[in-house]
Amino acid sequence: MPAALSRLLRPESIAIVGLSADPAKHGQRVLTFLRRFGYQKPVWGVNPNTPEVPGAEVFPRLRDLSRAPDAIVLAIPPPAIPGVLEEAGEVGAGGAILFSGGFAEAGKEGASLQARIRDIARAGGVRLLGPNSAGIVHAAAGTVMSFLTCLERPAGEIRDGPVGLITQSGGNGSFIHNLAADRGSGLAISVSTGNEADVQAGEILEWLAGHPQVRVVAMLIETVRDGERFLNGARKAIAAGRPMVACKIGNSESGRRAVQTHTGALAGALRVYEAVFESLGIVSTRSPEEMFEVAEVLARAPVPKDDGVGVVTHSGGTAVQLADRADEAGVSLPAPSPGLQERLGPFLQFGAAANPADLGGIVTQPERFPEVVRCFLDEPAYGTVVVVSTPHPPSHTEGRARALVKLAQETAKPLIHLWLAGGQAEHGLRILREAGASVATGMDPLVRALRGLSAARRMREERPPEAAGFGPALHEKFRAAPGAATLTEPEGKALLREAGIPVPPGRFVASEGEAVEAAGALGFPVVLKIVSPDVHHKTEVEGVRLNLRGPEEVRAAWRETRESVRKRSPGARMTGALIERFLPGVEMILGIARDPAFGPLVLVGTGGVLAEVLEDVRFALPPVTRARAAELIHALKGARLLEGFRGRPKADLEGLADLVETISRLAVHFGDRFEELDLNPVVFSGGRWHVLDALVRLRAPGPEG
Repeated sequence: MPAALSRLLRPESIAIVGLSADPAKHGQRVLTFLRRFGYQKPVWGVNPNTPEVPGAEVFPRLRDLSRAPDAIVLAIPPPAIPGVLEEAGEVGAGGAILFSGGFAEAGKEGASLQARIRDIARAGGVRLLGPNSAGIVHAAAGTVMSFLTCLERPAGEIRDGPVGLITQSGGNGSFIHNLAADRGSGLAISVSTGNEADVQAGEILEWLAGHPQVRVVAMLIETVRDGERFLNGARKAIAAGRPMVACKIGNSESGRRAVQTHTGALAGALRVYEAVFESLGIVSTRSPEEMFEVAEVLARAPVPKDDGVGVVTHSGGTAVQLADRADEAGVSLPAPSPGLQERLGPFLQFGAAANPADLGGIVTQPERFPEVVRCFLDEPAYGTVVVVSTPHPPSHTEGRARALVKLAQETAKPLIHLWLAGGQAEHGLRILREAGASVATGMDPLVRALRGLSAARRMREERPPEAAGFGPALHEKFRAAPGAATLTEPEGKALLREAGIPVPPGRFVASEGEAVEAAGALGFPVVLKIVSPDVHHKTEVEGVRLNLRGPEEVRAAWRETRESVRKRSPGARMTGALIERFLPGVEMILGIARDPAFGPLVLVGTGGVLAEVLEDVRFALPPVTRARAAELIHALKGARLLEGFRGRPKADLEGLADLVETISRLAVHFGDRFEELDLNPVVFSGGRWHVLDALVRLRAPGPEG
């Protein structure tokens, strides 16, 4: 991590530019909070008017300070910022925090000013946090360079904690600090990145991965501007054993990328982010509150050795609800072993030895509840045990809570509490939280946290898969391929065939007579598709005819498709047609979609002409293993169609997973060349998979060729 960024995030000295004695101004608020939270290192003010400010010596300019400050707080109007940043570079400052707005978010002029100050800061070696940053809150170190209203609470309520927070929204950051304070918890550090003109979320993520107090990283993300940097940061966090939780905001339809092709149109903003998060083991949440609750649960629970979860409750309805949620989320709830069932027998009154275990009337014998939990902790199949407390006699609460705290201290397994006991049992929740227990107060955060623990275990144990390479012939084809271009279908399929992707037998023809001859050679029925460098979606111009059963139908199809294209796409060049065998069957869409931030993503979905309407797709970062490919396929709603739905033949799921893995290998080795790979439909017919249509859009090769 560059020294300048560490100087900014962990400063040994601070200069507040624009400091005045006015308590309403940001500069004075920062000084007040630094003193309130015990920052003991040098703090200087910078103001040409050199006002008298209690608690800090004020100088006219940065160059008048006795030494270069590690961090500069810019509490000044935007027009004054370029000059101050130039001076900061001259004196050797480490970094600067810019609170002001009115930059890229305000239009063209603001964007131009933001680019200018970024360039000035970088030229001077000064790391810039912001604009629109709400600063840094590191209460344990007293480094509170922020103006947030949450800091007006008593200093003792802004506590240290196990969660490191990255937020692009200052107001939400203040909200999270207030949530933590109300729960008796806190944050190890929070960093508001704002517009990210220079310092971006990925860099902060990497820095937090090495922070000794941070056990979990929580991220409130509006957008990722540098996907490669974000991915590098996330992988550093994985290597450091830091689980990650994210809340992606700004997911409206207006925020989607404007693209015209199938795979691109299917890559909506939220869908892409969730795919990236899942590939990295990041838990995706729907609100800041849920994000913080999941982060708290993960921070206070060890990573399990196994995915199986055992659940103990005394409410049948809650047991059913939780089983449903777990099933929807793919959380494994193994049935109790015969040995565990035998151990549970004496404890059950009206409940059942199941998982979740409903202990029914055991509330009349409260001392036995922890004994049942101990039985579940002793069961090898359960890597994690969840204890659900629903409403119960208040007189039982303290004994239960303290016994459960003691159990957690005696086991290496995660013991997680779902506390649904209401206000009457508030003191029990307080006991658990004060003891540092892992507690959720809602089913959704609990289930997301369980998925997060499973992901953390998987990411810790799995080595990153290596994608096998391709032969020299395919590399040669890519070298010979044009730069930025959309290949015709015959050209694209020739590339796919070399990669080992199955395409049906076919022949390019340049005349009606050749079309009839090719159809006869291939064997009826056949398909005729127009070939044009100007037409990429042939069905939209009625350039396709299916199930042609004889020469006359082929002749008619040749004439009809050419006439349709002339009417619907005047001026389109038609070089001929592609004749292929007609292969009906269940249809899928596979491919590679390029995201502006994250680069190539592998796509799997239910296909055909309704692919964009159904939007039944999954994305993943490459490389994608066969096992991961199978998970993506089974997660589709259309997966039922592959399993022999209503008497149809069962599709080869292993073969489909192999095909997805091959596409992933293409993304790994040639991802820089693909703008898009759209294989739709991919059909299971005659006992094997066939890519019936292929749109290949290439990018210009990079400097390495």
